[in-house]
Amino acid sequence: MTLSLEKSLNEVELKRLLPKVRTSKLTMEEFDPRKIAESLVREAGLDRRTAEEVAAEVMELVIRAKLRFLSAPLIRELVNYALLERGLEEARKRYTRVGMPVYDVDRLLDTGINENANLMVNPESIHKWAADRLFIEHALLTMPEHIADAHMSGLIHIHDLEYWSVGRPFCLSHDPRFVLTHGLLIDGTGLHSAVAGPAKHWEVAVCHMCEWLGAMQVHCAGGQGLEYFNIFLAPFLAGRPYREYKQAAQMFIYNMEQMYVARGGQTVFSSIAVQPDVPDFVAELPAVLPGGKVSESLTYGDFAEEARLFFRAIVQVYYEGDWRGKPFNFPKLEVKLTEEGLKKSEDEYLLVSKLAAKFGTPYFLNQIPDYMPKISHSQCCRLIFGAENDERDMEDFYEGRVRMSCLHYTTINLPRIAYEARGDDDRLFDILAERLELAKESLLVRREIVGKALKNGRLPLLTMDVGNGDIYYPFDRAWHNIGFVGLNEMLKAHTGFELHEDRDAWRFGLRVVKFMTDACNEFAEETGLRWALLQTPAESCAHRLALIDLREFGDKAVVQGDRRTGAVYYTNSSHVRPSADLPLMKRLLVEGSFHPLTTGGAIAHVWLGERRPDPKALWELTRRIALKTNISYFAHTLDYTVCPRCWAVEAGIRERCPRCGYEGVEWYSRVTGYYSRVSRWNAGKKAELLDRRRYYIA
Repeated sequence: MTLSLEKSLNEVELKRLLPKVRTSKLTMEEFDPRKIAESLVREAGLDRRTAEEVAAEVMELVIRAKLRFLSAPLIRELVNYALLERGLEEARKRYTRVGMPVYDVDRLLDTGINENANLMVNPESIHKWAADRLFIEHALLTMPEHIADAHMSGLIHIHDLEYWSVGRPFCLSHDPRFVLTHGLLIDGTGLHSAVAGPAKHWEVAVCHMCEWLGAMQVHCAGGQGLEYFNIFLAPFLAGRPYREYKQAAQMFIYNMEQMYVARGGQTVFSSIAVQPDVPDFVAELPAVLPGGKVSESLTYGDFAEEARLFFRAIVQVYYEGDWRGKPFNFPKLEVKLTEEGLKKSEDEYLLVSKLAAKFGTPYFLNQIPDYMPKISHSQCCRLIFGAENDERDMEDFYEGRVRMSCLHYTTINLPRIAYEARGDDDRLFDILAERLELAKESLLVRREIVGKALKNGRLPLLTMDVGNGDIYYPFDRAWHNIGFVGLNEMLKAHTGFELHEDRDAWRFGLRVVKFMTDACNEFAEETGLRWALLQTPAESCAHRLALIDLREFGDKAVVQGDRRTGAVYYTNSSHVRPSADLPLMKRLLVEGSFHPLTTGGAIAHVWLGERRPDPKALWELTRRIALKTNISYFAHTLDYTVCPRCWAVEAGIRERCPRCGYEGVEWYSRVTGYYSRVSRWNAGKKAELLDRRRYYIA
C-alpha cells in the first residue's frame, strides 16, 4: 500500500502513534490499514486503489486525533465519514453498521456460528447470534476497560458475555418439591401468564417440571437441574402399573429434548439427578403428595420402591433412545453413587452400565470420597454444590425449596502466565495472583449487574417469594467460580514436562491449583460471599486462548492440535493431555488428585473405543473409580455415528454408514460436559476429538 505517512514514518514510529485496536473478534491487534482496504473491497465493492486511499485517510485521521481508544465500531464510523467526504453514498450504505456489519449478517444468515455446539441453525438461533454480537460489544464497552482488555488480549476469559449486560445469572439447581407444593407461577407475578395450582396427577406433575425448567432457562445463561427427581416424584406414581412409570419417564425426557424454546432455539440445557435407593437423610423428609399436600405421616422412605421403579423406567427410556433409536442428549442423566447404594442397588447400576455401554449417556456424581459433601448436587457441565455446611441451605433442604446457583465464572489462561514468567517460579505465582484478582474483580462487577437486574424487575421469575420472605434466586448464597485452562501446557512451558510425564511437574501443578483454591478461600473471607475453584468446561475458550497465544508467542506457545491450520486448543483445566498414551487408571489417578481442590466442579472423561464395551466390565470400572480414586464426577464417552438416510446408529466415528453406505453421516460425542453433533463444534474441539486417547473396556 502506498501511504504518505508510511513513507515518512518507520514502523516503530507508526506503532507508537497508533493505538491497538479492540477488534470484533474480541482480540487486541495492531492497527493495520490494509485490513480496512481489504474490507472495503470485499464489503463495499470499492476498487483496490480507492479502498487504499480511504484507508490512508482514516489512518491519518486517527493519528491527528491522537486517539487512545480505538475499536472496530469506531474505525467503521471513521471509514463511513471518509466515504461520505468522497461522495460514495452507496458504498457507505453497504459498509454501514446496524449493530453488526451487513456483510456479517449475510454470513450469519448463510452459515451460522460454531460457537455453542448445543445450537443448530434456525430462525431463533440467527436472531440470538445477532443479538449476542450487540450485547457482547455493549459489555466490553461498559465494563471497566482493564477487564475488557484482559479478556480481549487473552489473559482471562469472561464467559457468556452476551448475557453480561442483561444480568442473567449462570445456572440453577432446583427442588422439584417447590413446584409440587406451590404449582406454577411461570412469570413470577401471575399477571402475564396463567397460574396453575399444585399437580394432582403424575401427568400434570411431569408437565410442570418441564415448564418450570423452560421458564427458568429464559432467566439464566446456563444449565437447569432437578435434584432427586425419581425420589421426589415417586409419591405421584404410587399404586400405578409399571407401564405408567415408563410413560412418565418418556413424557418428561421427550418433552425436554424437543422443547426448542431456550436461548435462540436451543433445547433447555437441563439435567436430572437420580438415585436408585433413598438415602437416610432424604428418607426422613415428609413427602409432598398429589395436590401439593405435605404429608404429616408419610416420608420419602415410604416410597422407596416407587423411587426404585421410576429410576429403572427412566434408565430404560434413555436406553431405548428416541423413535429412530438415537440417544437423548438432554436432559443430562446425573446418577449419584454412594457406598450404601453400591451395596443395595447393583441391579439398577448394571442397568445404568448397559446404557453407558450403548450410548455413553450417564454422568456419575461420586459421593464416596471423604471430601465430598453428603448432600451434593451436580448439574450443568460439571458444577457441584454442597448443601450441608450452611444453616440456610439445610433449612431449605428440610422445607423443600433448595436452590443452588453459580452466579457466574471467569477463566484464567494458565499457559500465558508461564510464557510471561520465563521459568521464574516467584514471578509465575506473582502473575497468577494478579490474574486471580482480575477474575475476582470481573465477577464482582457481574454481581452488581445481576443484583441490579433482580431489583429492577428484569428477572421476574427469580424474584418471586418462596414463602419465607426470600426471593427465589439465592443471590447472597450464589457461588462465584474462578476457572482455569491449560495446566498441562503451563507445566510444559515452565518445567519442560507435561502433567503425566514427571512427578515434580505434577507436584508443581498441585501447588498451582492449591494456590488458586487458597485465593478463592481468601476472597470468601474478604467479601463474605461464596467462592470456589472450577475446572472450566472450556468449550470455546480452550480454542480461543490457544489461538491468541499462538499468534502472540509463536513457537514459544505450547498448544495442542494443528498449528498450521489454527485448529489448536489448550488441554482442559487440570486434565492430562487428551492424546497422552498412558494406562487408564494412571490417567484417572493423576486427574483425580486435583478434584478435592476444585470444589466448584470437576469432571474426568473415560473416552471409550470404537467398539461398545462390555456392560459388566464397565460397571466394574465405574465401581473402581468410585471406590479407589478421588474423582468426584465422571462420564464414559462413546463416540457414535448417525445416518440421516437409514437412521442407523453405530458406535465410533465412521466416514460412511456401514448399513447403507451413505457418506453424509453425523458424528456425535461429548464436547465438554454434554453430547452434541460434532459438525457444530469449533475447530479446536474437532482437533481434540481426533486426539483423544480411547480405551476399550472388556
